[in-house]
Amino acid sequence: MTDRLGHTGTMTATPTELLIARQLEVHDHVLARGWRLDGDTGPGDAGFLDDATAGWSYPASFGGARTNTVADATPVLLHCYFTFGDEGDVVFAVVPAGNLRGSGCPVHDTRERRFPLTEAGRVDLVTLTTVLDELEPRARAHDVHALVECLYFGPCTR
Repeated sequence: MTDRLGHTGTMTATPTELLIARQLEVHDHVLARGWRLDGDTGPGDAGFLDDATAGWSYPASFGGARTNTVADATPVLLHCYFTFGDEGDVVFAVVPAGNLRGSGCPVHDTRERRFPLTEAGRVDLVTLTTVLDELEPRARAHDVHALVECLYFGPCTR
């Protein structure tokens, strides 16, 4: 049997190979759910983890409506990426669609959710699926106009 990295048998993978396998596993999982790859580096590259633009976003956010990007005013799409936790360890983060930086109401606010890797150094796809099952419908239902009004005129009455 051959793995995604082209290895056969029971060879021990290097740390870089494990890193890439973890990234590709998440990549396949979220793309199958309708997400897209962002950034300049792909998950098959060891530099993907260190690329601040690398990750995935959910284009169906806001019902798939396209918006012009205006600095800190445009609501963000539901997105996820690998990052580093407070102790410098690799974690996986999901950011709900909505208004960044605590602006607006709690329903429209986006608080990054961080998930430590499993003992095997992988993303727990069962937990990720549960989180995405909650956040994707909410992201699709968000109205960009309501988000902007909430951002500028204070917490909405939702």
